[in-house]
Amino acid sequence: MLIFGFHIKTSSHLHHCHSSTMVRIPEVKLSSGGKPMPRIGVGTAVFPFASSEAMRATILRSIELGYRHFDTAAIYQSEEPLGAAIADALRAGAIRSRDELFITSKLWCSDAHPHLVLPALQKTLRNLQLEYLDLYLVHWPVSTRPGKYELPPAKEDLLPIDMSAVWRAMEECHALGLTRSIGVSNFSSKKLETLLSIAKIPPAVNQGNKVEVNPLWQQQKLREFCVAKGIQVCAYSPLGAKGTHWGQNWVMDCGVLEDIAAAKGKTLAQICLRWVYEQGDCVLVKSFNEERMVENLDILDWELSEEEKHEIGQIPQRKGFPGLDFVSDDAPYKSTAELSSSSSSMARMPEVRLSSGGKPMPRIGMGTAVFPFASSEAMRAAILRSIELGYRHFDTAALYQSEEPLGAAIADALRAGAIRSRDELFITSKLWCSDAHPHLVLPALQKTLRNLQLEYLDLYLVHWPVSTRPGKYVLPPAKEDLLPIDMSAVWRAMEECHALGLTRSIGVSNFSSKKLETLLSIAKIPPAVNQVLIIQPNEMHDLISDMVG
Repeated sequence: MLIFGFHIKTSSHLHHCHSSTMVRIPEVKLSSGGKPMPRIGVGTAVFPFASSEAMRATILRSIELGYRHFDTAAIYQSEEPLGAAIADALRAGAIRSRDELFITSKLWCSDAHPHLVLPALQKTLRNLQLEYLDLYLVHWPVSTRPGKYELPPAKEDLLPIDMSAVWRAMEECHALGLTRSIGVSNFSSKKLETLLSIAKIPPAVNQGNKVEVNPLWQQQKLREFCVAKGIQVCAYSPLGAKGTHWGQNWVMDCGVLEDIAAAKGKTLAQICLRWVYEQGDCVLVKSFNEERMVENLDILDWELSEEEKHEIGQIPQRKGFPGLDFVSDDAPYKSTAELSSSSSSMARMPEVRLSSGGKPMPRIGMGTAVFPFASSEAMRAAILRSIELGYRHFDTAALYQSEEPLGAAIADALRAGAIRSRDELFITSKLWCSDAHPHLVLPALQKTLRNLQLEYLDLYLVHWPVSTRPGKYVLPPAKEDLLPIDMSAVWRAMEECHALGLTRSIGVSNFSSKKLETLLSIAKIPPAVNQVLIIQPNEMHDLISDMVG
């Protein structure tokens, strides 16, 4: 690892101005063998856009303070001010050569077409008044209609990207010496895996909002993948991008981080930046305030304790930028799960229409019955990952102790942008035997909805054609608690739940054809579904015999 030194004033010296302190910013070698990348850089993405003069002055002051790594992009409208600031710095003697700087820019989606990559880079170099970049990135794994530089892009302009051909064009730019290294931005591990399978020159860096990294979105799995493949992570939004259209206040309002900052005599921003730095990532900072520019560099001569790192590791995770700008029903990516997947053609599960006229049911669903019961956190994580993979049908029950984790996972998926609406999901739950009494059906469903944090179910089932003594959620039920079910009255209560809009469809579970025949003779709304065990272990036959008779 190479390092270089420069002089800045620490935050305390800004107030006391007694002396200056040498700060040494480490650099990291990239797999491409290009120039090492300084691990603290200056981002230039500001929305709404800053004036060219303000951006130019800020970058020049950053160079004077010792920053050497600058990140821009065609979409940011900051390439020309950055180029002007570099020229200013050379004239002023703040740097002796452009080679002292590490400059990154990015290929915007409207230029992510094979024949446009080289012209786009050449335009970027003209804007920057440079002969080469140190790093050129594919901004998103998405193409848009050529000629438009818009963020967010219009949904009708979203197009599938020919990643293989685009990457070949990036490799050609590298071969021409126009960029020392090439990489990507906003790529998931699956997108990276696909790219690595076709690349002659593997991406040296993965940066961007999909690589949003901060204590509230820690990206451990993506980082582990990148480290294993020799791809350097460059963390964006280390403070949560507060003030942008995609950002949130969650990071800067986090009580855990506030407490650690107070205990260490640091700012909350410094705690975040130091945490990202200790993960091995490069980090991009951004400020037009000189005191904060200096403060952002003052993270190198102290460490977080193991206890503090453990506390940060326990912070509940919340993704700030879901990527919804790049998904649409009519676009190559229908959801952020598809945007993250290895191809834009995530399998769309066939659905079947129900007789009740409710929402069609996906024909492959995820069950949540686990005995002995799984931990809530394990269940929640498994369901969230299932949603990200494309599952949309989830089956739970009052008995399974999985309603609350399922509800939490749905909330997680909405926050993360894996789904845009609860309406994308098909959620089933079931009335347990101890609530299979006419006066308990509605309260039981209302409790289920509270557990799930939902306003309605897509399907509510009578779990067994059996009642048990109220108040006990036990499987198998005690023999002495088994009671005859008043199926007619219980079904009327189920129909009332349907009429109230609390469930879109109603049905049954574990009903034989004879039991169904009896129910059909009394039902105003026939059951839309009968959920049954198709392959049953021998011990389940005994349980069914005991309960159904």
